[in-house]
This record gives sequence, structure tokens and C-alpha cells, in this order.
Amino acid sequence: MDRNVAIKSVKTEKLTAAEIKYMVETFHHEAKIAGKFAHENIVSIYDVISHGDSDHIVMEHVPGRSVLDYMIAVGPFDPMESLSVVHKVCVGLAYIHYHGVIHRDIKPGNIMYHPGQSVAKVMDFSVAHNIEDAPVRDIGTIGYMAPEHFDPNRKITFLTDIFALGSTLYRMLTKKYPFTKENTAYQILHQDPIPVTDLRPDVPQEVADIVSKAMAKADADRFQSAAAFAREIEVVMNQLYPDAEMMSATNKYMSG
Repeated sequence: MDRNVAIKSVKTEKLTAAEIKYMVETFHHEAKIAGKFAHENIVSIYDVISHGDSDHIVMEHVPGRSVLDYMIAVGPFDPMESLSVVHKVCVGLAYIHYHGVIHRDIKPGNIMYHPGQSVAKVMDFSVAHNIEDAPVRDIGTIGYMAPEHFDPNRKITFLTDIFALGSTLYRMLTKKYPFTKENTAYQILHQDPIPVTDLRPDVPQEVADIVSKAMAKADADRFQSAAAFAREIEVVMNQLYPDAEMMSATNKYMSG
């Protein structure tokens, strides 16, 4: 079969034996988790190849670059563009959540984006887990981690991904992390980030409200599913940008 692919490889030159073992296990874990997915908003994994001392993941080639790279090159996203990208990610998350998987590392660097082709796809399932597992709490990227990562009395759930996606939207709009690098865990647990509209007065309040709800400290105050998150984006997009083209997420969450 002829198709363009991307190759993700373990670079072992400067790693210890223990680190190499961990990386190889992570590769196979990612392939096991994500290899079963087939969805337009998820980067497909086709195979894991072991050759001598090297291991490689063969995956779908996605045109464009990560949201992080795009943001570094171009600057903060336009509010409408931000909502369009995050809506697609919501649809992808709803799909993996339906299949019982928590991503646990949603962030700008793990979303592939091509504005010209209206493409946004979630990638990197190296720390993803099935919901029935008891995942390690301190795995993820701290700038986007939810309060429950730092509270032993709370569970890691699908809503943990909702918080991370809200944090991602915050950064897309402002180019800033929601929380500073000093005492980040304390801030995530006890403080609210600077309001989006304080940093970007041109962002409509309706968009800022979506960010705030997704990043609520308490699970019960967040969107209760990725599908609900997507539907709220659809409502706001229809209000603010009625001429924008957006695929309705209805009946799309479990497709693929």
C-alpha cells in the first residue's frame, strides 16, 4: 500500500540502559493504546518496528506542524481559529474517551495543525492510559496539568483531559502559560490564571468563558465531556462567527 508515513525513533546515543528500556516500553505502550484508533482527529499509528538496537513507530504523516510550532512562528491564534482547532481536538478526545482512554498530555505540542487544509489531530499517546487503570499522577506536562494530578484524594478521569485542553486554548489565545513556573502545582490547586481578556482584550468574553469553564478547579464545574465542550464551541461559533464553516460534532464523536 502506497501512503506517506512519518517515523518516530528512539535516540539512544546518550541514554543509559534503563532509559533505553523505558523508552522502548513507552513506544510499545503508545502503539498498543493508539494503534487501534481510526479517526480523522487522531494521528494514526500503523506499526512498531524493532531493528537491531533501534525501535521505530510508523505513523500517519500529517501535513503542517504542531500548534506549538505554529504559535511560536506566527504568534497567538485568532479567537475563531483557536475555537476551530480546539473543536476538532474535542471530537478526537470524545472518540478516545468513548474507547476508554485518557490521553493525559494534551498540549499545543501534541496537536498537529494545518490551517490550509483545516486539519487538527491529536498525537503522542506515550502516557495515555485506559480509564480502568490507576495511572501515575505526576506524568504529563505541568503547565497544562489539572488540579487532580496534585491531590491524592482525587481521581484522574476524562475530565483531566478537558482541563488540559482548556489550558491549551488559554495558551493559544495568549501565548502564555496559564500558570507561572514558580510553585506551579500550588497555583494550579489554589489560584486562578490571569483572565484571558486581561491579556487579550480583543478576545470575546464568550470565548474567555469557555476557557474558564474548561479550566475549572472542581470536576463538577468543568464541561462534563469532550462532546459537551465541542457543543459549547459550536454555540459560541454560531453566535460570533456565523459565516465560519464548522462541522457539527453531532454523531461524530464515536465515528472513525
